Amino acid sequence: MKEKQAYLIVAHKDDLVFQTLLEMLDDPRNDIFIHMDAKNKDYQQEKTEGRAKFGRVYHCDRTSVTWGAYSMIHCELSLLEQAVQTGNYQHYHLLSGSDLPIKSQDDIVSFFEQHADKEFVRFERESFGYDFRVRYYHLFQEKTGRSHNVLVRGVNRGFILAQQMAGIKRNRRIDFQKGTQWFSITDELARYLVSKKDWVYRVFKDTFCCDEVFVQTIVYNSSFKDRLYHEEFDNDPEAVKRLIDWTRGKPYTFRSCDWDELKKSGMLFARKFDEKVDKEIIMQIKEAYSSTGKQKNMG
Repeated sequence: MKEKQAYLIVAHKDDLVFQTLLEMLDDPRNDIFIHMDAKNKDYQQEKTEGRAKFGRVYHCDRTSVTWGAYSMIHCELSLLEQAVQTGNYQHYHLLSGSDLPIKSQDDIVSFFEQHADKEFVRFERESFGYDFRVRYYHLFQEKTGRSHNVLVRGVNRGFILAQQMAGIKRNRRIDFQKGTQWFSITDELARYLVSKKDWVYRVFKDTFCCDEVFVQTIVYNSSFKDRLYHEEFDNDPEAVKRLIDWTRGKPYTFRSCDWDELKKSGMLFARKFDEKVDKEIIMQIKEAYSSTGKQKNMG
């Protein structure tokens, strides 16, 4: 058997989308690594692992993840670390628990075998315009997350302003880059990222939304930059083969009316889905692509 694929899943709820994702990825050619947010007290890890019929499912140590905080980076590195310790995989695919494949496993495996040495990392643009995220200390981010409280936001802004007035500017010598946090990377890059864990902690602790920055920064400042599948820094989703719509939402939640768009897309994965918004599209995708990787009749 050729090298297997590793799927790294960042999830916070055990819902229909998450269960459908696992079922669709359950294939002898895949191993699945899950980080379920520790805030989900009802999650049954053993039950999830017992659902797998063809592949293997692993869980990394569960932590509480906060939006925009370093805990998200820690979560991703924990998944990568466990995966590289478990095996040598052709590609490591980071997905959220709200994602679904929109191609068969045969098609996905074939695509990555054809591009076995390529890194699927998306870069937004040539210049980095997010100094606010990395140059100042965001000491309260783990506590506040995506708070809309006016007082909390005011305190955060005041703290940043005080740092600006004091002339604080962290990480002056680092050439940062930004893109999307979702990636598909080779075994070599996965191991390189894990080897940089201490450096990542020093640089990105108490930063803001740097789950979209740390991988791009490491790749940009290494020889892995020469192995990008999509070489342009133009924010093209083709770089990671993921269909994500930021024009209709933050991001948009796909519905059954989007079926033709999903079916005709050249992407391999899509996000996001939510049974409370539209359950039918989840079932349509599940029925179109079997868990064993055989594409059914698209109709």
